[in-house]
Amino acid sequence: MAANTTATASAKQEGYVELYVPRGYSSDDPNLIIGINGKLYVLPKGEISMVPKEVKEEFDRSQRAQNAFDKKSAELIKKANKPINQ
Repeated sequence: MAANTTATASAKQEGYVELYVPRGYSSDDPNLIIGINGKLYVLPKGEISMVPKEVKEEFDRSQRAQNAFDKKSAELIKKANKPINQ
């Protein structure tokens, strides 16, 4: 167990950070793939992975974009369900 802690500490020193990728639906792919500058990172869902900070930044950016999209979609659906003359 100490070796794992040492490996984690070593990875953090080299510019790696922890990234937790939440599980999706049971029918979803069990992995999330993030590509940066031609390099692909395959991250298992439901686990913590050690990744370069750029990968975490891209994951966070994509989450913010998805949240903004979901919010706008909900607003448009709500607006579409209102009568036109009100």
